[in-house]
Amino acid sequence: MPDRAWFLRCSADEVADRAVLVGDRGRVEKAATLLTDPVVLNQDRGLTAVTGTYGGKPVTVAAFGMGAPIAGVVLHELAMLGVRTFLRLGTVLGVGGTPLGDFVLAEGGVRHESTSGTYLPMAYPAIPDHELNTALRSVLAGGTRSWTAGLIASYDGFYTEMFAAEPARADETRARMEELGRYGVRAVDMETSAVLVVARAVGARAASLCLASVDGLTQQKLGEGRAEAELALLETGLTALQEV
Repeated sequence: MPDRAWFLRCSADEVADRAVLVGDRGRVEKAATLLTDPVVLNQDRGLTAVTGTYGGKPVTVAAFGMGAPIAGVVLHELAMLGVRTFLRLGTVLGVGGTPLGDFVLAEGGVRHESTSGTYLPMAYPAIPDHELNTALRSVLAGGTRSWTAGLIASYDGFYTEMFAAEPARADETRARMEELGRYGVRAVDMETSAVLVVARAVGARAASLCLASVDGLTQQKLGEGRAEAELALLETGLTALQEV
């Protein structure tokens, strides 16, 4: 075990045995408002991380920015420091009829990103930890927010595969999103499948619960209520983590 993580610049005695992984560093700051006695561990390279307690149990919340490569780095470093349970809480593009504002619980990931392939062969399934997903289902079922469960497909190319920045790509991108929906995929992101696979590869467990903040077909964004939804997402995830 290293004395201090290379990029996160924290040590094993500064992290909990469970961690929330988020993209936006601002989401770490939101999570810190829900924690008791939060301590900032790092802000270098935008990889903000804090450790505090929630429900009486310690938890670390760390940001990775965007994309599978750095999500894998943050997860891997935390795992080397002793973290054994990971929960991705982020945003996704909804497909397959997933409404804006719904939470999406990953039952599995479709591996269209490349990072996970550097850890395990592509034939290896991207599946969440059963106990953690069961805890998430329990909390979701007892809550008031609308949610769905299904596959989340993860890609590397945001503007080339997921979101048409140029009109010339619009038809191709829409066709891809429609096809994913026909195959039971409920959302698209850049990290879920990597988080699930990398965690397995390093001997940890992981799950992913996300907010559908963009419609993958129309590119409409969730407007009013997004801040409230993100806070509810954090509360849901932190509550579930205390049950495992």
